[in-house]
Amino acid sequence: MNLFDEFLNAVNDVKLGFIVAMILGYSFYRFGKKSIPDATEKPDEVIMESFNNSDGDYKMVLVVRNDLKMGKGKVAAQCAHAAVSNYKAARKYPKILAGWEDCGQKKIALKVDNVEQLEQIAKNARAAGLIARIIQDAGHTQVEPGSKTVCGVGPGPANLIDKVTGHLKLF
Repeated sequence: MNLFDEFLNAVNDVKLGFIVAMILGYSFYRFGKKSIPDATEKPDEVIMESFNNSDGDYKMVLVVRNDLKMGKGKVAAQCAHAAVSNYKAARKYPKILAGWEDCGQKKIALKVDNVEQLEQIAKNARAAGLIARIIQDAGHTQVEPGSKTVCGVGPGPANLIDKVTGHLKLF
């Protein structure tokens, strides 16, 4: 075998190695991805498809931090982020999502005075088995990067959400 043939064999080995590495890398990414928890999801979050919701009323609540003094447009954008995030999480629970959609996709904006209250609402919602997502802002406009702006609760049974957020005032 001459030097040129050895070079071609080496190139073919590199190609084969590259292809194997790509396949392995993709499989680790694709199949390992499901075992890496999403930073917004709590592993102990338990949503029961069989919530006993006798009145059939479902809603989503968007809890806004009032101390950040965000403008109306900023609040609207942050609430939209929360609604989309919670909707995406609710796709795993088709009965709850269908119930909420059948009720007109109700969304209610409420307010809290500070980040501690916002985090407590999220904690209480998760403890009740509800979807709860806190939105953190990128900080490009009105608030500091990483500021927790809104907590979305639900969609879920209105009576259960009211137990967690019923004491809050409208935004």
